[in-house]
Amino acid sequence: MKKLIGLGLALLCLTACSSDDDSGSSINLNQLTKRWYNVSYVVAGKTVEYDGHQPCGKDYTEFSGGNIAKEVDYFNCQEDPDTATGTYTAAEKSLTTVVNGVTNVYTIKKLNSKALEIEQASGNPKITYIYTSTP
Repeated sequence: MKKLIGLGLALLCLTACSSDDDSGSSINLNQLTKRWYNVSYVVAGKTVEYDGHQPCGKDYTEFSGGNIAKEVDYFNCQEDPDTATGTYTAAEKSLTTVVNGVTNVYTIKKLNSKALEIEQASGNPKITYIYTSTP
């Protein structure tokens, strides 16, 4: 009887696992091409809310067709926001941007239709940037 109970518990544990437990799952890079609005960043385990948004517009990074990357920054509600344009490449869980001649390499930690989290591939401490697709 004890063996049957043990077998039943073992089967229960196996069926309790879900597919989201697989941290090695692939990233759907098609979800990357859109505007991503700054939410926060995490450095040394501490989350810092992004406070650069203006009443007239929210800062964002946009990835579009042709591997174009654009960073838009609203400052003091000027009529034309500061815009920097460059390129990006993405493969599997890696994202590289070159904007204004500065290259940044990131590891994509999370990407879906509403959220993007990228971590600097180098530097200490590492910084994770968190974005949303909804303004």
